[in-house]
Amino acid sequence: IAGTTCNTLGQQRTSGGVRYTCTATKTKRVWRRTSAPATGTATGTAATTTTTTLPVGYLKPTCGPGVADCPTVSAANPNVAECKITDATPGDVAQGFPRPPRAKPGKAVLDVLVVPVRYAGSQATEASVRADFEREFTKAREFFERNAFKRVTPNFTLEPESQWVVVGDTSQQFINARGSDLKRVTQDIVSQIPRRNLVAFDSIFVVAAGGTTYWGGMDQTATYSHASGQVHSVYFQTGPASNTYFQHNLGHTAYYLEDLYLHPYFRTPGADINPLKYDVMSSGDDFSVWNRWLAGFVADTEVRCVSANAAESTHRLVHANNANGEKLAMVPLGSGRALFAEYINNGVHVYALDSNIGHGAGPIKTLGLLQAGQSVTHNNVKVELTAADATGVYLAVTR
Repeated sequence: IAGTTCNTLGQQRTSGGVRYTCTATKTKRVWRRTSAPATGTATGTAATTTTTTLPVGYLKPTCGPGVADCPTVSAANPNVAECKITDATPGDVAQGFPRPPRAKPGKAVLDVLVVPVRYAGSQATEASVRADFEREFTKAREFFERNAFKRVTPNFTLEPESQWVVVGDTSQQFINARGSDLKRVTQDIVSQIPRRNLVAFDSIFVVAAGGTTYWGGMDQTATYSHASGQVHSVYFQTGPASNTYFQHNLGHTAYYLEDLYLHPYFRTPGADINPLKYDVMSSGDDFSVWNRWLAGFVADTEVRCVSANAAESTHRLVHANNANGEKLAMVPLGSGRALFAEYINNGVHVYALDSNIGHGAGPIKTLGLLQAGQSVTHNNVKVELTAADATGVYLAVTR
């Protein structure tokens, strides 16, 4: 049956003691021999199948040693700068290159200061506050180890109780007295921080000692006055330690990435609040590879930039959390627009950027999570997952 057409990628058949696997070519799907007849095997005897445990987030191989031939990968585009698109609506956050002036892409160590505030009525001890935040620091370190491939390390400094800010009001009274103006609230706390070298830190988190109710955020345009100088990259919140969510909020304070969920002003009844899946700036557990590139975690050599004049090409990507190998296939589509594909969450995540859409209004959206044999077409560009081996996937990109 070798060379005859088949329907389902990865499907296997045994004929004459030989195992065949359905494999993709450029134009069709055909049966390819993936095992030779065993000595003494009678015609028609079923071949033995070995079951292996796949790592979390990986697809079952449809090609590779003992399975089938894998597709031939196209030569890489030497001009990766073609994919360093600029944001069509630039500002203090940006979905493109160059990065905003306050962003710190690729800085090996992020120095993060965490300043507790004791509001009226708080009975929190230094030990309890430290225990709560150490759990959050551990989560953040694990996140950066995975997402930045140990190329970036957050260094957290939690102020001792002697250096806490003490406020005579409850957190709600303090906020209400300032008209719930985030910039004003943050300034009035920052000015009371005892430490005299705030400008030495890459990010500052103002938190509540034993907080219970969340209120806060970051004004990415703001600069705050302090005795040690002008500071920025400040995040403020009044809730429990878990609401500080360093994995997400360091995306704001260190890299000036935007929220990728729809902000309330842009939501309509029934609309999906998270048009982009799988990114921690939306509803996911990790940064998308595009955001990792913007943050400096991913090198230019790890991006497959699909040239605008390439009619057809094949690309192999390793899993997004694999430190070694090419992790992103990207197709520039014009001013501030692009199409992306990456291997994550048990499939190939295909998503599109249109940065002509304003921040908070959903400039990035998921188009699909592909399994073997599936495809998605956007702006006349088709991305198809044609095969997977033990550590990567093969994508055919056609225009």
